[in-house]
This record gives sequence, structure tokens and C-alpha cells, in this order.
Amino acid sequence: MPTIIRFVTTLIVLAALFGTAVFILGNFVTPRTRDMTIRIPPSRLEPRPVPRPPAPAPIAPSSAAAGDASAETGTVPQ
Repeated sequence: MPTIIRFVTTLIVLAALFGTAVFILGNFVTPRTRDMTIRIPPSRLEPRPVPRPPAPAPIAPSSAAAGDASAETGTVPQ
């Protein structure tokens, strides 16, 4: 049991140190701002043609949808 308590206490202390560091960095450090320029080549600015997606394949009608009497009744035509 003392090993678990020591482990949990160590985790709590580490979490408190981490939280304190985040708090200090967030409240006491001011970021330096500066202008930033990114050069984009003209070839990246030209629009590229988008290929059309392929047409969907036609769906073959099933025998029941075609009006086949054997499919509706379950009988075999003679």
C-alpha cells in the first residue's frame, strides 16, 4: 500500500509542476510578434482542371421488376 501512495503522490507532484509551468508560461511570457512573408510560386496559383468523376454503371433490372410471372409466383414456366 505505501508503494501505491508514493506513486500517486509522485504523479500529483509532477502534475502540479506541469500545471504551474503552463500557468507561468501563459501569464508571464509575452510573445514576440513579427511580420511573416511566404512566397508562393505562380504555378501553384493557376487553377488546375478537375477531372470529372466516371459515370455510374447502369443497373440491370431484376427479373421481378421486369414483370416475369415466374419470379412473382415462384413457379417454373413449362
